[in-house]
Amino acid sequence: MNTSVLIVGAGPVGLALAVELERHGIDSIVLEQLPRGGRQPRAKTTNVRTMAHFRRWGLAEQVRRASPLPDSYPRDIIFATRLFGQELARFQNAFFGDQQLRDERFPEAAQWIPQYKIEAVLREAIATKPRTSLLFGHRLCRLRQDEDGVVATVERDGEEVELRARYLVGADGGRSEVRTQIDARMEGDAAYMRNFLAVYRAPGLSQRVPLSRAISYWLVNPDAPAVTGPMDEDDLWFFSTQLKGDTPAYDLDEARRRIGLAIGADVPFDILETDTWSAHRLLANRYRLKRVFLAGDACHLHPPMGGYGMNMGIGDAVDLGWKLAAVLNGWGGEVLLDSYEAERRAVARLVIEEAAENYSFVTHHMVREAMEGDDPSCAAIRNEIGRSITAGKAREFHAINVVLGLRYESQVIVADGMVAPTWDPMVYLPDARPGGLAPHHWLADGSSLYDHFGTDFTLLALDGAQADEVARLEAAADRLGMPLTVVRLAGDPALRTLYGAEMTLIRPDQHVAWRADCLDHDPAYLVARISGVEPAIPETST
Repeated sequence: MNTSVLIVGAGPVGLALAVELERHGIDSIVLEQLPRGGRQPRAKTTNVRTMAHFRRWGLAEQVRRASPLPDSYPRDIIFATRLFGQELARFQNAFFGDQQLRDERFPEAAQWIPQYKIEAVLREAIATKPRTSLLFGHRLCRLRQDEDGVVATVERDGEEVELRARYLVGADGGRSEVRTQIDARMEGDAAYMRNFLAVYRAPGLSQRVPLSRAISYWLVNPDAPAVTGPMDEDDLWFFSTQLKGDTPAYDLDEARRRIGLAIGADVPFDILETDTWSAHRLLANRYRLKRVFLAGDACHLHPPMGGYGMNMGIGDAVDLGWKLAAVLNGWGGEVLLDSYEAERRAVARLVIEEAAENYSFVTHHMVREAMEGDDPSCAAIRNEIGRSITAGKAREFHAINVVLGLRYESQVIVADGMVAPTWDPMVYLPDARPGGLAPHHWLADGSSLYDHFGTDFTLLALDGAQADEVARLEAAADRLGMPLTVVRLAGDPALRTLYGAEMTLIRPDQHVAWRADCLDHDPAYLVARISGVEPAIPETST
């Protein structure tokens, strides 16, 4: 069996990669060893950047419909002593998920939805696509490469079969077999904190909780510090806590006791599933060996605080997907494939450190003696805890720059010499410096600027763009075979302020490749540079 891209792993990263490839007309096979689904929520936040990708794929509404929470549900995080206890602090519009607001900075609000439902949306989308096959019960045994592709030996029902692909991508998680096969190493801190997770059903709990509704409740108390919250319909809730030091993993009796203490009231519940796992701070020393690539947890692992894990993996899938498609469609070069590691590994390093910083201040760090009494001294302690939470956790729930402000530097980005502002995870200043995300804007007709971008490259031409220069860029792209959509927008001064140039070349992933008021490079060189075939076409004078 042959395919253009063989994807190992049918989690959200592998599925997203298949959807991105399909968008660009590329066939793929997705292999998965184990059944997917179950009740483990894993990721629960699909952030605003990932939701913009779902919008690109035409799947944002499917995600909204699949979420167990209605649009009107508050996207708040509440800190309290117990679920039936006293509130300590509150963060509104956590992760920018308020469905009632329209934000200029992005086209889609974040969505609170368990990962298994995201996977279901992606699987359903793939099921309708003619170029993508999803094969469960297939385990990668080994692989070998030659000049033309990759041969993967796969076990199916006790028998080995060979699959041949032009490229192979390991999206097979933290224990990646693909990573082992290409001898890539994870570097950093492994298993530096153990965690316990339980999924429990508590009929009627959502109606009984005296605190305001929230997507999660961080519970700060001496005997069961934890995080809990609604996960799915029928009062299905999650419970998560850290296991300090050499604390043994909870058995069912101990889990039941801890959940009861965290709730703080006599509420009947049944534990449906438990898991003990370790947090890591790890980054692969490389993302690629020739025709084999890594994506998602296969090449970066970090604590869950901040909700970056699945979202970073889907970002990998988008970056790698359009680049593989460009090469397979004949207009992308080898340098474009090299840029995947250059771009994504650098931003992964930044996000790993951000997640680790969030993980350094969790519920058991917030506990104080005599914090739950009724007398004024106890209330004063709770107020002090609340102030420390407000100061210490805002970065986790409102770090918009970590989501929208990540900037690429690679050979396929044409820098314009503008200096980046000092990094602040809480402050996102949209601008169109090459490498950064193209600024979002709501147009006068109510549509999102992003909706006008093409499937592949887009040239955004504003009022001052010269028609002959636009035509020269179009002709150069056509000669290379690079699909280019020209979007001409006039009469909107906000766009000129946001983009800072009359012409901007925007990549399929909505990042800026080049901008200028006029052609400052030979058009043939420019399109060859951003498509990764630049070494074959030296620049000439304009």
